[in-house]
Amino acid sequence: MENFLNQINSLMLKYPYTKTAVFSCLLLVFYYIVRFLFYSNIEKKKISRSEKNFFKKKSEQYLRYFFVLVLFLLWFAQLQVFFVSIFAIAAAIVLAFKELIMCLTGGLLIRSANTFKTGDRIEMKELRGFVLEKGLLATKVLELGPESNSQQTTGDIITIPNSLMLSQALKNESYFKGYSIKSFHFRVSNSKEFDVLEEKLLNLANEISQSYLEEAKKSIAKFCEKEGFVIPSIAARTKIIVEDDKLMALIKLPVINSEVGDIEQKFNRLYLDWLKETESVSAS
Repeated sequence: MENFLNQINSLMLKYPYTKTAVFSCLLLVFYYIVRFLFYSNIEKKKISRSEKNFFKKKSEQYLRYFFVLVLFLLWFAQLQVFFVSIFAIAAAIVLAFKELIMCLTGGLLIRSANTFKTGDRIEMKELRGFVLEKGLLATKVLELGPESNSQQTTGDIITIPNSLMLSQALKNESYFKGYSIKSFHFRVSNSKEFDVLEEKLLNLANEISQSYLEEAKKSIAKFCEKEGFVIPSIAARTKIIVEDDKLMALIKLPVINSEVGDIEQKFNRLYLDWLKETESVSAS
């Protein structure tokens, strides 16, 4: 036994990195043990499944940060000279290929964070559309527009450098696995006619969503449970909006992502018919 320990000691003296590697492996084992204990303790608590998933995600996140920090401190002294050389080379590379590196970093961010996938509807600043191709350097999008609230495609394909993902907020409208919750708003010039328009909008929304409402609820509930937050109400509902002394009716409902353009046109035609009715009543 003593000879075995002496051999290990001489091996570690001969190869200094061996000791650090052994401690790193032990740290990794310790990480999984602590995570298992945290998970077991959370499962024993009398809370909802969504809350359990939330606490699991948070505990794993903090444990991972701790693991990376300790691992960095373990290896820092061993690799200090190596790091200095690498940083000098990296600084020169960054200056020469700054834009390319930012695009590549944005592409890696999209993949690691699972921000969106091919076929999703996304919006970033004034750019909106369906994702056609998700590359490491750029993302191709089939544009929606030209109006800011339009749900129709223009036929134009826009190539977005992935470097923009690092500095701009991105909205994914297709996060609920084939469904999303959309809002459409319509201006009302005569407040006396508001109740009539509100009723028409709500009836049409219920008629449209009736066939897939339960399916949408299950899909959205599954996503909410996984992410650990409260499931929102997705039933069709209306709201009154007053903005700059202008009265607007807003209708919010769950939609199938592939049918948003058709649904928008149904509401626009209903609104047009309502305008004709109000104008004919006013004229008479």
